[in-house]
Amino acid sequence: MTRRLAAILDADVVGFSRLMGFDEAGTFATLRAHNTELIVPAITENHGRVVKFVGDGTLAEFASVIDALKCAMDLQRALHLRNESVEPERRMLWRIGVHIGDILAEGDDIFGDGVSIATKLQRLAPPGGVCVSQQVRDQIGSKLEFHATDFGNRRLHDTDHPVRIWCWSPQGEEIVSCVLSNAPLPVQDRPSIAVLPFVNRSNVEGQEHFSDGFTDELIATLAHCRWLLVAARNSSFSYKGRSIDARKVAEDLGVKYVLEGSVRRSESKIRITAQLLSGSDGTLLWAERYDRTLADIFDVQDEIASEITGTIEPELGAIEFAALRGRSIVDMTAWEIYLKGLWHLYKFTREELEIAKDLFEQAIGIDPTFAQAHARLAYVHIQLGWYGPLEERADHICDAIDLAERAIAVDQKEPAAHLALGRALALDGAIEAGIAHLRTAIKLDHSFAQAHFALGQAMCYAERPEEGIPEIREAFRLSPRDPHMWTFHNMLALAHYQLNSMDEAAEAARASLRSPNVTFWPALVLTAILGRQEKVDEARETIARLQRFRPAMNLAQARAEFFFGDHPVMTKAFVDQFVADLAKAGLPE
Repeated sequence: MTRRLAAILDADVVGFSRLMGFDEAGTFATLRAHNTELIVPAITENHGRVVKFVGDGTLAEFASVIDALKCAMDLQRALHLRNESVEPERRMLWRIGVHIGDILAEGDDIFGDGVSIATKLQRLAPPGGVCVSQQVRDQIGSKLEFHATDFGNRRLHDTDHPVRIWCWSPQGEEIVSCVLSNAPLPVQDRPSIAVLPFVNRSNVEGQEHFSDGFTDELIATLAHCRWLLVAARNSSFSYKGRSIDARKVAEDLGVKYVLEGSVRRSESKIRITAQLLSGSDGTLLWAERYDRTLADIFDVQDEIASEITGTIEPELGAIEFAALRGRSIVDMTAWEIYLKGLWHLYKFTREELEIAKDLFEQAIGIDPTFAQAHARLAYVHIQLGWYGPLEERADHICDAIDLAERAIAVDQKEPAAHLALGRALALDGAIEAGIAHLRTAIKLDHSFAQAHFALGQAMCYAERPEEGIPEIREAFRLSPRDPHMWTFHNMLALAHYQLNSMDEAAEAARASLRSPNVTFWPALVLTAILGRQEKVDEARETIARLQRFRPAMNLAQARAEFFFGDHPVMTKAFVDQFVADLAKAGLPE
């Protein structure tokens, strides 16, 4: 065998077996045509050689990485054009991976890490797209127009170090995922709810349509919660105009909870009341009143429906978990273990996060198709990155990305999975890809407070705090008793700090410090704010409080806290300014 450096291209057909099931002879004919008319000529024209055909795949070698990548892009553009005239379900789509590395050659065949990494990149590529390693991206520089999406570090199977990957699509569209998503699978033992038609108690004539419309909006908004089974509109409206016990409704519709309420309108004002009842005994579990000035009727419906949904979600989680107290894990279902994991997750200490990690892993062991458990396990790794040792952060983010993509592969419409992947990618330096996933999470569930917060946070990472602040404020509105409240305030403080609005920043940092499960971060942020304001005496007290959280905190440690692996979560200019303000405040080196 001889050893040499080479650029490797690995191409493979997506869903070849499925296409064969449609039309065996036709699929073979299409594969042969793609190989002879497109793939082999493109490899030859770009100064490469076909190493071998493996089933429906092709392996090629190039002396130049620019030639290899240009070949991959040319191929996908040509294949995209050819597929335009083919019915979508019968299109032959290819994935391509490109890597540059050391290979072993024996005769005409090649082996080694360079080949295996190219193959693994190919398997991560989106249908019709190209995935390349960071080494390829570095070699290309400005020599080739290559507008790819940074998808962060991936721990590829049987590799001893993470590989940073970039994805490209011939359509020039933003790629939001490197995994194929299958149809969603059901989660067993989910809580269920029926929303009874809200009663019209208005003085104004003809307001029945508003109360009915609001009920419709609330049912639709609650239905975005993937973990919650919501009785159909027609079933709920069969009780309209009838005075009936919640226990009877629950029995008839087979639900655990009943949500009912009323609408009262007077001139330009409106009041909506809502209450959550137990279906087993009719006990009142939660109630709230919402007063609004009526401007646009549809905006008011949407706003209050999303606020009720954002509040109901954590309330139901707490109620469901309370029923598990004293129960042994051995007797619990995957859903019940998951709920217990959430309870420990929201404690936000390293010890509690480790417990949550173990519980989510147990839930997945019972039900491997439990997308939310995969998603929350990914979220635990993100939090362990924040709360654990700095040297473990890069590994936790790799794990989070893998788990979140696994959750999306199980259920592409699970908002918590896109939340976890979005946060992990943003922390890994792939901010725009992270933002795309966070927007997807909000599109799937616009009442998802954590997704709004995370999008606001990512906007601040991208130096766009003016776009981040409205998202953070939306998180406050949707989840006024959120267990993560201190981070909402803390990120708001950082956003105002970026905008040089120091009074607003200080107010938000102090609000964060008043939260029950707060960490050292808002004390660190407030110290920087006071340093910028040159309030050294006041900063002295804040530093003392900061060092009660972290006795060893100094300027070097503060700088390190912004890094996940090789990448700071904020820009270098921001981190330099922040550390300089800490120095002004008197934090030691």
